[in-house]
Amino acid sequence: MTTTATAPVTNEQAPKTQIEIVKAHLMTGATITTWDAYRLYQITCLAQRIHDLRTAGLTIQSEIVTHNDKRFSVYWLDEATLLDMKSITDAEGI
Repeated sequence: MTTTATAPVTNEQAPKTQIEIVKAHLMTGATITTWDAYRLYQITCLAQRIHDLRTAGLTIQSEIVTHNDKRFSVYWLDEATLLDMKSITDAEGI
């Protein structure tokens, strides 16, 4: 079975920085890998953007997976984090 990631569709204004792009992608509940970041957004240093978001306080889950003898990380936000972020944006009227 082959799955491919697509850029999430939202009604929000398009983010401008790489950090905003990665955060917006994760906020949709989607996972992201280095390959996804490059293919969808031309971001070549996803690990650094994930580090920046974690430093800013976002709890990002990750797992190293192996596929076709290649190892890479998959990043995502857990459900509790997504719900917390949704309640914050709802409270702010965003």
